[in-house]
Amino acid sequence: MQHRGTTHRLAATPQTVHTGFFDSTIPPVLTIASGDTVNLSTMMLMDGQLRGGMTFEDLLALRQGYADRKMGGHTLTGPIFVTGAGPGDVLEIRIGKLVPVEFGVNYHLPGHMGIGGLPEDFAHGQIKTFRLDREHRETAFAPGITLPLAPFLGVMGVAPRPGERRPAAVPDYFGGTIDNKELREGATLFLPVSVPGALFSAGDAHAVQGDGEVNVTAIETALEEALLQFVVRKDMRLERPLAETPTHWITMGFHPDLDEAAKIALRDAIRFLVDVKGLASEEAYAFASVAVDLRVTQIVDTNKGIHAMIPKRVFR
Repeated sequence: MQHRGTTHRLAATPQTVHTGFFDSTIPPVLTIASGDTVNLSTMMLMDGQLRGGMTFEDLLALRQGYADRKMGGHTLTGPIFVTGAGPGDVLEIRIGKLVPVEFGVNYHLPGHMGIGGLPEDFAHGQIKTFRLDREHRETAFAPGITLPLAPFLGVMGVAPRPGERRPAAVPDYFGGTIDNKELREGATLFLPVSVPGALFSAGDAHAVQGDGEVNVTAIETALEEALLQFVVRKDMRLERPLAETPTHWITMGFHPDLDEAAKIALRDAIRFLVDVKGLASEEAYAFASVAVDLRVTQIVDTNKGIHAMIPKRVFR
């Protein structure tokens, strides 16, 4: 496996981003080798037009423009073509330093739009701007409430199968809006490759998010820097995204029904314990019950998410 390589810079510009979809026909904006690192930047949602200090009326008008064009507002830097990656391979993405810009935004939409965990409880929308203190890695939520920053990319994904055009806002086997807050600095994401070069794109940066992302948004921001190393893994096979942190392995399930998402994440966790850790399937099921944590990734992205946290510390 190749671990060293060239470092590339990929700035988010109108020429290096695409908005709304993952599609294998989108031409790559950068070609790299396995083992190379990309220091990329990202835009805010809706082609960078979401901004701090905007009014809620401005937000609604902006969002309506994307709805009228039948496209989501996730603006993604890429695609990146990784030489040597082919269908059936796995793309390993090692996440290094993540540096957000100095502001972020959280909002929810009026309840009649039916978006969010509790749209029926909140008839009116709201937008809230945050100043991000990058030196102390925190932001003030309200007087007496300070949140530590934990930036991550809400969207990371590769092109879906040829002929498919997938909304970036709906996570699935190729990645997309995974919205998993565990994918912070020091984590690694593994994605199944469906097309030559993998065609990786990323965006939808979050400064901090709770599991669930219940009102639809985290503290939405952009990244000045996202240091990502890419490795083509021909020794792995995956159906869905898998992640690793310094403390856990993480399997993920996506489905409109949260119960079904839990079953997918749990079955993948059991498969991991059998194939990688050598447990019998019955032992793996028992281990999952006594040692694995199921967490709600998000409940707002059409395909809801559950992730299973498999602790490393118990394996001697």
